[in-house]
Amino acid sequence: MTNIDRIHLISKSVLGGKDYLVSLIEQGRLHALLSDTEIERVQIGILTLLAKETELFNNGASSSIRIEKAQDLLASILYTVGVQLKSYTSPEDAIDALKAENLDCLFYSGLKKINWKIMIAKQIHLRLKKCLFKTQNVFYRLTAVDGIDGFFKLYNPRFSAQEIHITADYPTFNGVYDLDGIEFIEKYLENLTHENRFCLYFSENAVHHLLCGLDEDYQKILMNIYEPVLIASLGCILTYHAGRDLNLNRWDISTLANMFSGKDTDEVEQLLKNALDKLIAELDCSFDLRYYLKNSISKIAVSIKNAAHYNCLDKVFLIPFYPEDNQKIMLSYGERMDDKSYTAILNDLLQCNSSNGKAEIICSKVSSFGDLLEILRDANLMQDELINVFQKIPSVAVAALNKRYPNDDFLYDESELKIYYALQTFKKLLPDEVRLQLEAAAKVIDFEM
Repeated sequence: MTNIDRIHLISKSVLGGKDYLVSLIEQGRLHALLSDTEIERVQIGILTLLAKETELFNNGASSSIRIEKAQDLLASILYTVGVQLKSYTSPEDAIDALKAENLDCLFYSGLKKINWKIMIAKQIHLRLKKCLFKTQNVFYRLTAVDGIDGFFKLYNPRFSAQEIHITADYPTFNGVYDLDGIEFIEKYLENLTHENRFCLYFSENAVHHLLCGLDEDYQKILMNIYEPVLIASLGCILTYHAGRDLNLNRWDISTLANMFSGKDTDEVEQLLKNALDKLIAELDCSFDLRYYLKNSISKIAVSIKNAAHYNCLDKVFLIPFYPEDNQKIMLSYGERMDDKSYTAILNDLLQCNSSNGKAEIICSKVSSFGDLLEILRDANLMQDELINVFQKIPSVAVAALNKRYPNDDFLYDESELKIYYALQTFKKLLPDEVRLQLEAAAKVIDFEM
């Protein structure tokens, strides 16, 4: 019987990417392809290899090492043998090799494959660095250049083949799961190369303004760049713009909302596939990039379908924002009142039992933004009292508070947390148009130091 005609009992999908050898043995036993005697022979071979690697690690001086390092060496052996076994056409062929070949041979063959993978990955990384898409997002270059360089410096295929050593902070759109060591880096570089190549079709300026539409401070956000660029380019195709424009507007979002309204995921996916075919033709993408783009559509379709359902397509199809067109408003903390006057206001607030009364005291006696911040922190106001203050102070002061407390990150003081949560509740009470104006005003405020 030829390999083509061979009946395959083991599905590749049930085999672990990180622990291939262990999962292969488990499946071999489950399907009676490996006997207990054969499994025992493999286990003895692994222990023999571990003894040899331990001696080599210690330069022959001693066979005694820490338990943690022994576990590390064992994991490296299992990983390396697994790399070799993965190279066979089918799991059944890999089991045949496991039964027929000496484990030492499988280990050294796996080590050769790992070293070959390292060489190829270094070449891919070198090409990537030469044409890396220029973006202000700090995580992109830190990972794509410095992080991967760090991996190659630290990687030890002989004694820690399964280690990655780096966190690979920048997330590729198609994540890398269930892989370790050089196999992880290999797949990560493959994904990043495709995404980088796609982004290179677009101007650095267009992508910058598109990402500003997500957040003006996107430079410091851990995010994937490829996804919003791909979605925006598909949106441009669907609204009869050139795919390279990345310049959707509110009217286009309305058109897209009507287009996707009431459609299920399959229907959304088909619309995106049609648009992608046109985009690929416009950009004249290479075959492997086309494959990567097409594999991205299903995931994007789910995001768009959900956004259409909740009427928030502008969170998925980004509208470019041009921060350079918006002048900053420089806001001063103002001249601070003397300690005696400040203490008198706190005493007045302490003696007042009315929420409206407390708000009136603050509005009539506090004139600088710096004093307002101090009073709100020190007066121990309840949430309804804070909201009452927000309703009475000028809108620019509320916008400044929104700028001062954009989120609860790094807020550990209880009084400041109360201000933040009261502010969020207050904003929910506002009409959508007023709330959006408030948030837009907060974005252009800067404080004088």
